[in-house]
Amino acid sequence: MTRPPLEETVQRKIPVLYRVAKRLARTAADAEDLVAKTLVQVVTHWNRFDGAFPRSWMIRILRNEHLQDARRRKAQPTVQMTEVSEPAMDDFWKDVDWTLVGGQLGDALDAIPEEFRLPIVLCDVEELTYEEAAAALDCPVGTIRSRIFRGRKLLRAKLYHLTQEATGA
Repeated sequence: MTRPPLEETVQRKIPVLYRVAKRLARTAADAEDLVAKTLVQVVTHWNRFDGAFPRSWMIRILRNEHLQDARRRKAQPTVQMTEVSEPAMDDFWKDVDWTLVGGQLGDALDAIPEEFRLPIVLCDVEELTYEEAAAALDCPVGTIRSRIFRGRKLLRAKLYHLTQEATGA
């Protein structure tokens, strides 16, 4: 497979990289730093890129840079799925008051652990396929599917608690 042109490819992918970086880093300044580090790595290693899935390849580099930063700060958040209380209602999504939750959806998404948040951001927000997300995160497609399922469960629980607080229930 031939590599696409570097400059054109990078320019088209910067908005995606920034959105993903903002979800990872959580502040605009940190996201900009993360994207800058990523772009340096992309340019440095472009000759090794095989040309397949350029967006996924760049997101993988972005994620690796973020993980290196996190290791330096020694801050790896973890949450046990057993600690999550999820609403038992099958029709939960129908009952969500989106006018209340809409503005808080980003906050709820940011509150779930990165290992679940990132696959949701890549597949549900950035519309990558499961295969592209798996390539970006360097893991099997089954892992992506599992993390999206579990992440949505966490997100649903957070949104449920938000709606309960908003309605005073």
